[in-house]
Amino acid sequence: MASLRHRVRIAALQILFEVDATDHPLDVVHVRCLAEEELTADSERFLSRIIFGTWEHRSYIDRIIEEAAPNWPVTQMPGIDKAILRIALFELLIDEVEHTPVKAVINEAVELAKHFGSDNSSRFVNGVLGTVVSRYRPGNSGDLLASEGDA
Repeated sequence: MASLRHRVRIAALQILFEVDATDHPLDVVHVRCLAEEELTADSERFLSRIIFGTWEHRSYIDRIIEEAAPNWPVTQMPGIDKAILRIALFELLIDEVEHTPVKAVINEAVELAKHFGSDNSSRFVNGVLGTVVSRYRPGNSGDLLASEGDA
């Protein structure tokens, strides 16, 4: 069974994908999700921080993605991959409340990509996050990437 944090990240992925694809208001989609999911108070706060923080900083995050994957403009990227990368980069570079280890963030993102993305999504997500970590988080390089067997 998936951990509670993993379930929260799945909910965040679904919310951010919907909002980006449809322009539905984030707060409306968030409230609907909370009504459908059975989350603890801590998990609800974690979900809120991820989705509102990611959405607020998406322009900055998208610039980071485009620097790390210059051949894949964010506007042409599959919505699932984009949402997964945005969540992971929010956790890695911006979130000052939660201090999730780099390896855990990358592994979670790769797992989401395997489950929800295309056949190549997990390798793409792993590669982009590896590039970002090596550029923006000195001392956290390739040994923290998901292993080849995981990608």
